[in-house]
Amino acid sequence: MESPSNITMDIYKTCLNLFDTFYTNKTVRQISVTLSNIEEDLNVQLNLFQTDREKQRLLGYVMDGIRDKYGPCALLRGVSYTNAGTALHRSNLVGGHHS
Repeated sequence: MESPSNITMDIYKTCLNLFDTFYTNKTVRQISVTLSNIEEDLNVQLNLFQTDREKQRLLGYVMDGIRDKYGPCALLRGVSYTNAGTALHRSNLVGGHHS
């Protein structure tokens, strides 16, 4: 990543970019994401050209708070409610298996 971030969509877009770069049209069995060099939020350099970064950062904390209070299915993306969505089904699994 060009700069540190704790904004979900920044990390998601970076993961998609890495996947597109290294995917070789073979079966994928596992994808892992590792975070490193973790810093406090106060140590992030502000960018004058991205004025909504603070809003996005705070939104992430609000979403985490809602999920902590009401469970992981309290906020899901719209695609999760379609036939192709897997988040609702997977929320009832433990380690990929029915509990």
